Amino acid sequence: MTTTTASAAHWEPVWAGGRRYRQVTEAERTWLADQVGPGRGRPALDIGTGEGALARHLHRLGYRTTGIDVAPSAIAAARDTGAAQCDDGPTWQVMDFAEDDLRSLPDPAYAVVACRLVYRWMDDKPAFLYRVRQVLAPGATFWVVTEIAGRREAGDPRRHLGIGPAEAEILTAGWSVVRSADLDVLRCYALRP
Repeated sequence: MTTTTASAAHWEPVWAGGRRYRQVTEAERTWLADQVGPGRGRPALDIGTGEGALARHLHRLGYRTTGIDVAPSAIAAARDTGAAQCDDGPTWQVMDFAEDDLRSLPDPAYAVVACRLVYRWMDDKPAFLYRVRQVLAPGATFWVVTEIAGRREAGDPRRHLGIGPAEAEILTAGWSVVRSADLDVLRCYALRP
């Protein structure tokens, strides 16, 4: 069996081992709020939620948010963080968005679909984007935060992480609205059908 970077077999040991990732910055939160507006109880989906910081932010904006992740340990961390903060927050679900039946999601369509630091790891990016489009409601926003390859310092061993121009082109092709903002090594995209 081959383990792909988008699979639970890859990510579960990482999360179970205590690895944590870059926190959501104030600049990201502000730009996201500007792009998606108030939730007013509309559904939002956070793919690859990890500890759930982005899902909780969407919830605070008024969205009825579901955070999903392939790694059960990531979902456990999201639940534990929410319990420690005493928030009623998002709902959490173990799910492989790239493989599982999309009908297992709590809503058929979402006003916001987000993936933060996830797109780079999708093995079949066109198939992933096709599935995202299947769950976007009319007028919805697909929010992507990804590292851009080559932006780290020359000696940084993680300089190769992120997406290159060809992967960015795959991501942004076919949307009626493409907005982006650069934040250090990251780029935020707000994409609309």
